Amino acid sequence: MRLMRKIVLAMTLSLFVSISVEARAQFRVMPGVRVAGPPPALRHELAPVAPSYRHQWIAGYWGWRGGAHLWIGGHWALPPGPGYVWEPARWEDTNGSYMFYDGHWRIAEQVEPMQVYQPPPPPVAQVVTEVEPPPPIVEVRPAMPFVDALWLPGYWHWSGHRHVWVGGRWSARPEGHVWEAHRWDHRPDGRWAQQPGHWHPEDHRPDGRGRR
Repeated sequence: MRLMRKIVLAMTLSLFVSISVEARAQFRVMPGVRVAGPPPALRHELAPVAPSYRHQWIAGYWGWRGGAHLWIGGHWALPPGPGYVWEPARWEDTNGSYMFYDGHWRIAEQVEPMQVYQPPPPPVAQVVTEVEPPPPIVEVRPAMPFVDALWLPGYWHWSGHRHVWVGGRWSARPEGHVWEAHRWDHRPDGRWAQQPGHWHPEDHRPDGRGRR
């Protein structure tokens, strides 16, 4: 009897770990970057008072930019929408070879089969910045969670301090609608204007003309 209890306990723990790893893998969209050496020691930061209860603290970390370690200071930031949490950057040592995975916003939970992603309403004032967004990231797309799920690609989000990546996600397909991906438009004055992703009717093109 005691042996049987140990076997059941071991199987339960194994299942729990398997589920935890699988659930985490669903959120892993950032590709890793192989780096020759480890990052320097973390710097001590003192977080200022949060601007509001909705802000999340993004702690500073050593990133990998242009072939060198670069300290990216911490700051308070608003999530790009409801249900998003910050996935901190991390460094993994695999037999002396380091892999760097950058920090990014991700969805907090697995997508339900009938759940259609509803983007937050666009801001009252359009987001405009003089800082050019980096090139789009080729994401590691997780397994399709259900039949006919639609992949909504990730995008660069202006946090008020810098561009941060918002990981892509799966969504159910709303009948009669298509997804217009998030993008940044380069304006004549040299600045960059954010155009949030959104659903639009299938027979209505973004340029205002119907489908022929």
